[in-house]
Amino acid sequence: MHSEVPLVSVRVITYNHGRFLRECLDGIMAQKTSFPFEVVIGEDCSTDNTRQICQEFQARYPDTIKLLLHAQNVGAQANARLAREACTGKYIAFCEGDDYWTDPTKLQQQVDFLEANPAYVLCFHNCWMKFEQQPDREMELFHDYTKADYAIPDLIGKWLIPTASVVFRNHLFTEYPEWLRNAVVGDTPFYILLASFGSLKLVPGIMAVYRRHDGGATNLLHGYRYWERMIELYCAINEHFKHRYSKEIIPVLKWFHYKLTQLALQDNDFEKYRHYAQRSLLFNTKMLLRYQHIGIFHYRIAFMGLTAISPLFFKVRVQRQVQNKA
Repeated sequence: MHSEVPLVSVRVITYNHGRFLRECLDGIMAQKTSFPFEVVIGEDCSTDNTRQICQEFQARYPDTIKLLLHAQNVGAQANARLAREACTGKYIAFCEGDDYWTDPTKLQQQVDFLEANPAYVLCFHNCWMKFEQQPDREMELFHDYTKADYAIPDLIGKWLIPTASVVFRNHLFTEYPEWLRNAVVGDTPFYILLASFGSLKLVPGIMAVYRRHDGGATNLLHGYRYWERMIELYCAINEHFKHRYSKEIIPVLKWFHYKLTQLALQDNDFEKYRHYAQRSLLFNTKMLLRYQHIGIFHYRIAFMGLTAISPLFFKVRVQRQVQNKA
């Protein structure tokens, strides 16, 4: 398509997306732009025909598609980072291998906005959600947005930006903080870091589809280690920004601690419940004293404290939870 230096790099990460990848790549290659773009695909040793599809498209578009074919599985976060680092364009767009773009003018619209508005570092749009396991269910909007401009406080602890919708300025930073390199989830922390360089804009239109299916990243089980790593991540983000966003981060951390106690409650594990409850109560007390956060002792925290000191009360709560599920 283009032999010039690309203005935009489209980063695609894929793993076992053989059922969906052609639709993803067809939507990208259908883009009508006044500028050259490249497509950087990170393929993470899929066990289906994903790699063959990548090679098929690269053979069809050798001047546009760049393949990163890992010799061994590196994991979703490392695959995303390595593919992002291989992008050479002034701007980067994201589209994961199980999502797809529906508007052939998407890239042109978003690049035009960023070119005309240097104060913004990223723009995104709404998407449809498609439910693969429920073919009769109508597609739904990813989010009901109430405003057009976003900043760091809007992103903390929230998933507001669909991956397939973003276009952002490349080369804003060269070193990745350790908390981002090791993040259990990558997109929102990455957008938080980008937002430290400028504003984010919601542009009009619904120009992509976010696909929900059993193999999707958002369907991974959220066990103990997941919530522990989320706590580590947001504590590190708080340190990175020198506690500037503690007002937003503290309630998020409080919720993560609560989720850990609920897992222990489901497992009927009093010792583990007491361990996480004590950590949560200690955390909340320290945060209250340090930041004078109003409402830190939510009613959930009070119940947590009572349950943590009483095996009998813990047993009653377990029984009540079982009854509620029945």
